[in-house]
Amino acid sequence: MQLAGNGMTDDTAAARRQPGPARGPSARAYLLITLGEYILANESAGAWTQTIIDGLGLIGFEEKAARQAIARSAGAGWLVSQRNGRRVRWRLTPVGREYLAAARQRLFAAGPEADWDGDWLVLLCTIPENQRNLRYRLRTSLEWAGFGSPGPNMWLSPHPSRAAEAREVIRSLGADVQTVILHARLDDPGERHRLVSQAWDVDELDARYRAFAGYWAAVEPGSPSEAFVQRLHLVYQWRRLLLADPGLPPALLPRDWGGEQARMLLLDRHAQWQPLATTWWDRRETEM
Repeated sequence: MQLAGNGMTDDTAAARRQPGPARGPSARAYLLITLGEYILANESAGAWTQTIIDGLGLIGFEEKAARQAIARSAGAGWLVSQRNGRRVRWRLTPVGREYLAAARQRLFAAGPEADWDGDWLVLLCTIPENQRNLRYRLRTSLEWAGFGSPGPNMWLSPHPSRAAEAREVIRSLGADVQTVILHARLDDPGERHRLVSQAWDVDELDARYRAFAGYWAAVEPGSPSEAFVQRLHLVYQWRRLLLADPGLPPALLPRDWGGEQARMLLLDRHAQWQPLATTWWDRRETEM
């Protein structure tokens, strides 16, 4: 394919015009998704600096932001460079490979667990009133771990196995956070759903999943670069949904849960667009 006058291939230029979800705030997030898609599966694989810059450029990131994302990932110990003349090739370190493998496992995991024994993990937390920053850190850390709060100073999860993670969060915040950890049962289905509605906004998350499915069902990339761009957007938007999803078991979810429809569509589009997207990546790698 001939290069356009600005140095991009024709389908690269088309990809930049392709409408899509608003890009995420971080070039690094898109970099890590790219590495997980095109390097993780092959232990000996790597990527040229320019391939990475071009790929992030299609998303809308400037070269400076792309280089900063690479440098920060290398500084975190996830990437290592190998010079080849004037060019630099990047490979995953064992730490980076482990991190991306764990992230990918969560991104493409099976649906919610089918069985739940009814046990809850309950945290009763006490923090001094003047420690607002500590309250914020506790909330964000526990929400990240999938805990919900049905009332002041109380957090719960239907996953008792997360007790060790909760203890680590509390330990990291210091002695000012006083916590009692309990295991409890609530057998009445109606009361269970009332508790869930108080602790998590399940309806809002269900609406987000349905919006995701509705949007991506209509996207049809027409070129390798468009497939590359939309596939990264697809995974990024799915990642954002998973970060907001506490992973409730089916017994606590609405009967027609939108998350499963969205998950099936993700798997379908991700596999369907892979050959075309990989064509763009492989072409850039060989052109370098």
